[in-house]
Amino acid sequence: MIGLVILAFALGSLPRGSPGGTLLFESTWLLYLVYLGPVVILGLMIAFVIFIALNWRDIGAALGFGIAQKRMMKKRRSRYSFFLSLVLWAIAIGVLFNKPGSIFNPIKTNSTTLVEDVTNQGGNPPNPFLGGSFLPAVSSIVQNDWFSLAFLGLLVVGGLVLVQSIRVSLKETSELKIEDLRARQLEGLQAARDALKLIDDKNAGDARSRIITCYQHMVEVVLKLGVQVSSDQTARELEEAIRSTFFLKGSATGDLTRLFEEARYSLHEIIDEDTVHARDYLESIAEELNIQLDN
Repeated sequence: MIGLVILAFALGSLPRGSPGGTLLFESTWLLYLVYLGPVVILGLMIAFVIFIALNWRDIGAALGFGIAQKRMMKKRRSRYSFFLSLVLWAIAIGVLFNKPGSIFNPIKTNSTTLVEDVTNQGGNPPNPFLGGSFLPAVSSIVQNDWFSLAFLGLLVVGGLVLVQSIRVSLKETSELKIEDLRARQLEGLQAARDALKLIDDKNAGDARSRIITCYQHMVEVVLKLGVQVSSDQTARELEEAIRSTFFLKGSATGDLTRLFEEARYSLHEIIDEDTVHARDYLESIAEELNIQLDN
């Protein structure tokens, strides 16, 4: 980025190439930067590779933990962003294949051609600190192949970090899912106990209204946990929401749903014996959640 800024500044200053018109007029500092650029960049790459190699476990663990946290919090990635990522990666790889001297295109280029052309016209720029030929000599030592080797080293240590981050991410995601499931099952157990109190409270209404109220209480807890539940859903869809939220596998949830469906939509009489059945189903749900939490 610094090199692009300097080049843009240099090209923009060409029309004003007269004494006092630009900082680049009869200056040598730009050539020094061009000479030292490859050396500095290669040094930074090597330092970066060494730093990652010494800390790859910690870096991978930090990335993996962050990925696991984001996967639990954010929604599924859209198809448009996925295809956009593919296009950007394809462009980047295409540039590496077409650019001479890159890792995928080993055609050698002379990185000092521009500097040599400039210096051949007016001689090596005077350098009162390092001598006129020291910087070109240092720059000529750095070859394009060295950047390829440094890039391969970066790929190796980056691969180690990637493997470590994936391993930690999978482990943390599994643990977070277990913690989230346990919290949901605790909420479901409390909801079942509250529903038992509602079904036993004869002052809350007749048998029909108590069955409807206790089932709606279970649905309200599911809604509070962030599951999308609406009033226009069928009883089977509500049953599936309760099952998936609390990870219920027994038949009691389906039996309670059928009883709720009968109480809400049928016209025949709902008697106290039906509330006894509803109570049995709620106790079975609570017992199943207790067993899962103990395990």
